[in-house]
Amino acid sequence: MQKIIKAIIALALAFSFSNASMVEDGYVELEKGNVLEAANIFNIACQKGAFAGCYNLGLMYFQGEHIAKNYSKAYELFKKACDEGHNQACFNLAYMDERGLGTQKDLSKAIDIYSKACEDGNSSACFNLSSIYEKEQDNFKTIEFLTKSCNLDHAKACYNLAYKYYNEEGVELSPLKAVNLYQKSCDLGYSNACFNLGVAYLDGKFLAVNKNQAKNYFNKACLLNNEEGCKEYSKL
Repeated sequence: MQKIIKAIIALALAFSFSNASMVEDGYVELEKGNVLEAANIFNIACQKGAFAGCYNLGLMYFQGEHIAKNYSKAYELFKKACDEGHNQACFNLAYMDERGLGTQKDLSKAIDIYSKACEDGNSSACFNLSSIYEKEQDNFKTIEFLTKSCNLDHAKACYNLAYKYYNEEGVELSPLKAVNLYQKSCDLGYSNACFNLGVAYLDGKFLAVNKNQAKNYFNKACLLNNEEGCKEYSKL
């Protein structure tokens, strides 16, 4: 009996690796520019249970860069992958539910799917939840999901949270928290955060005026293609 079980497990693993390999073949064909061949491989992989295949084919239909855009097909494929636990597919599915792309708009459904993806570590899902609750003027949940998203290294979430602490917007004023969050956002490559740190070192509102530090942050913002950062850097 144990030998039979081991044989079944071995067969299942071989089947799984075979399907994963098929998805890789799809990537190779896509890189070569063989779009229809790649789509066909992803489709076969999807049908055989390799849900990365479903996700990738869904992405092709969603983006419409390689094949004709088809939101309905993308939605169907993302749902199939999401039902099997593909986190990014779940995020895309929620995004489409939120905006009514390829399906009827359903904000409640989007929130449910975003919430699951957020719990599973998808920073963008947490961030989108914060945006939804901000529109609904639910400040507590806005802060909750901005915090979760920032903790998962979402640069814009850290920036938005910093802005709120710096400007006492729905939270208790905390310049130190704000500066630390701006720093994290800047380190993650969000140019506006670097720019705001430059301003903070110039205006003297909460930090001692330090033109060298201001110049450093304006330069960082400039290097991240922030035009205002470049302008301020050139003045110092």
